[in-house]
Amino acid sequence: MRLFKFTLAICLVFVITLSAVFYSRSSVVTSIVNNYLTEHNSELTCIDFEVNNNFDLLITRICIDSPYAEIELIGSLVEWRFEPSKLDVDNIADAISAINIDVATVRAKGDFQFPENPTSSNVKFSELPTLIRKKINDLALLSIPIKVEIKTFSYQPLTNKKTNKQTHQKANKNHTYQGQFSANAQQLAFSLANQKNESVLALALTKNGDEIRASLATDLAKLRPFLVRHQRALPLSLSTLLLDDSWVAAGKLNSQLDWQQQTLTLTNQMTDFSFEASQGFSSLGPIELETTLSWQTALVGETLQFDFTHKDYQRNNIQLAFNAEKLLEQLTAQRVDQQIINVLTDNAINSLTVQSLGSLTIDFAQQTIASDSLDIVSRNLNGPIKLSLNDVLFNFNDDPAITTNLQKAKLSLTGAASIAQLQPYSRQPVKVSVIGEIVQYSDIWQLTLAQGTAIELAQLSLPSNKSVSEPIRKSQQSTPNAQPNIKSLISHWQGKVSIAKNDNQPQSKNSESVTFALDINSQIKQLNYPNILKVDELKLTTKLSGNIEEITINTKVIADDVPIATAILMGDLRHPSVIVSAQDVLLTDLLALKLKLPVELKLIDGNIDYHLSGQLKNSDDLLANPMILTLTVQDVTGEVDGTWLQELNWQQKLQLQNGEIKSRPDQTKTSSNLTIAKIETATPINNFSTRTYIDFSKDSMKLLAHNIRGHLLGGRFDIPQVQWPFRKDLPVKVALTRIDLEKLLELDKKQGIVVTGKVSGQLPIQYDGENFLIKGGSIKNVGDGIIQVYNNPAVEELKASSTELKLAFSALENLHYHHLSSEVSMADDGYMLLDTAIRGRNPDLDNDVNLNLNLSYDLLGLIESLNITEDFESKIIKGLKN
Repeated sequence: MRLFKFTLAICLVFVITLSAVFYSRSSVVTSIVNNYLTEHNSELTCIDFEVNNNFDLLITRICIDSPYAEIELIGSLVEWRFEPSKLDVDNIADAISAINIDVATVRAKGDFQFPENPTSSNVKFSELPTLIRKKINDLALLSIPIKVEIKTFSYQPLTNKKTNKQTHQKANKNHTYQGQFSANAQQLAFSLANQKNESVLALALTKNGDEIRASLATDLAKLRPFLVRHQRALPLSLSTLLLDDSWVAAGKLNSQLDWQQQTLTLTNQMTDFSFEASQGFSSLGPIELETTLSWQTALVGETLQFDFTHKDYQRNNIQLAFNAEKLLEQLTAQRVDQQIINVLTDNAINSLTVQSLGSLTIDFAQQTIASDSLDIVSRNLNGPIKLSLNDVLFNFNDDPAITTNLQKAKLSLTGAASIAQLQPYSRQPVKVSVIGEIVQYSDIWQLTLAQGTAIELAQLSLPSNKSVSEPIRKSQQSTPNAQPNIKSLISHWQGKVSIAKNDNQPQSKNSESVTFALDINSQIKQLNYPNILKVDELKLTTKLSGNIEEITINTKVIADDVPIATAILMGDLRHPSVIVSAQDVLLTDLLALKLKLPVELKLIDGNIDYHLSGQLKNSDDLLANPMILTLTVQDVTGEVDGTWLQELNWQQKLQLQNGEIKSRPDQTKTSSNLTIAKIETATPINNFSTRTYIDFSKDSMKLLAHNIRGHLLGGRFDIPQVQWPFRKDLPVKVALTRIDLEKLLELDKKQGIVVTGKVSGQLPIQYDGENFLIKGGSIKNVGDGIIQVYNNPAVEELKASSTELKLAFSALENLHYHHLSSEVSMADDGYMLLDTAIRGRNPDLDNDVNLNLNLSYDLLGLIESLNITEDFESKIIKGLKN
């Protein structure tokens, strides 16, 4: 607009000159024109003219000198629109129809400066549409009543004079611009090229009433030197930026303007644009930006829209390269959360590609900025990272300065990143997919995570240690296969996260300002705990609600389609209360999970309940937190390492802390917490019951059993207390009640020996550190019984060897005893010594029998015949042999 007004002023001077030329000769013309130019500190220094046969005025040469420039016009032709006889000196300007100039030369002598418009500098952003309409309407009112055409012009801007005049002239020549200019009431055309005949600027404007159409084409790299040489004519902020040598810009801009019915439409294309800035230009360090950008702009009423959706706009990619270290320095200076800085440090990003796929609308009346779609793509060592923003809405305030405030946005983030905190567990990057929406309400920010939001981790190894540094150290000493490992973990998130906007909240309460309402579904593929557990798929369904100060996390765990646990975290997330429980879990389903147990289980029935509770006060060492575990095993039936158990029931309450597992004290010590209806061995044990205590600490295990009892061999046994490992100072006192001797001897069937009757007694078993011993044991009959020994080869052989033995064994062939007692002992060789006294009568001999026998029996052989579980049997036999 300022350039257009300046051109009109030059034309006015030219018209005054022509008016004087028409009626006067050279000297008179010079005097008249200079009288006008004096007011502008300018003068006419030369003029040479004539009138041709058509009465057109031909000015061969005219020179004007001003403080700012020397102007020389060569070959100017003035054409008239009326008959010469009808010309009036007062209307001479109206009589001119055209001014054609062959050559115009302008040499700048000093800087010129357009006067500042104070109203324009104080215009607010919201008043921009009004200002644009006013400027265009003012342009529509401007009109050049005559046709002006400059076929070619040259222009030399002001340059710093050198001491050497020849050098100064050479510099002027190198800075010479040339171009063309034409204007009339409806059209204006202007072009400018540099000394290499490279286009700098081209402007074309057409008016039709109040409608305006215009086109602008410029080369930014060529335009900047031109503007720098006219810095005083520019606003200070712009001239300062142009004079800054720390940046370079290049590219071509083409713009088409259409003004119709108070509606402004612009079609723009930026081709091969590039921008490079050195270290000192910005806080981001060196910057490089490249793009080819096309868009349409429309101003309708109070709405300004930028449209990037045209089919030819597929290359609208803005590529920005910057210094990643400088970015981190700036974020640190702005006190961005250290966790975010750590993630950016581990995933260096030094370039961005930005693509706008929709439209950007500025509503000045509502003071809002809306964007349809914006994609931001970057790349780190793990691959591309893409952020898509859709339906973005800002509001702005321009009083006193322009500030923006995000109101809502839909977002999509995909990519992979390295997380330092996960390095002890996996070297693989974390894959992230976030789909959601963020909305600002009056008092909160709300982030909604939609379906498709997921976090994926691969090749996880789970160290079973007490610290982060310890597992790394230990893992270097052991094979990776010895650690629990997971092929992949995929976690799907959906729900809402609300963040309070109360910035004045104390720092200690900031955690309460974040509220969660999330559903999290996670799948763990191929969980392998060597020598313990292998699960193909583990599903965790989680509901999370509350804030960090008061959280509730409820998770259901399903392993290979078997529900195995429900976990609940409540309270302060930094030290929450924890409950992990399950009810009526079928043991047959658990065994199908490929559990690797120390004994072989072949169960047909049974279920388990468990309840683990406590509070996590130590996040660095989870095992240090005190926990209470209640186990209930019910109705277990099946084989346990080859031994048939029927209806096993067990309840135990345990305390877990600092890596130790101990049974909780119970007030009812006399009651049983382990019962087995039947243990199927060579001699079945029925109605077995005991109370168990477990103590696992300091890498050793201690098992206590109190009040052990059961039915065996037609009678029963009672053991007050047993501890494993066995102690020297704690003998095992086995009480036998009404044991059926006939069933006992069936365990070791000897040919020709029959014993009936029942015995009771005490067998104190001691352990000396290497062997089991029996000292001071005794048994005694309960009621009468019969002993029959006949057809036994060994007995027959003894009877034949001695008369006395024959009489003794003859008495045992049918002995009806009323007294049978034995002192029992066992040495370290495994043989049980029986000092036996028998009193009774043999009806076949019709005499009383009184026998004292010292018997030695291979207890080791008897135990081997009991068909007890192989592991337990081998341990006892090994102890007896040692």
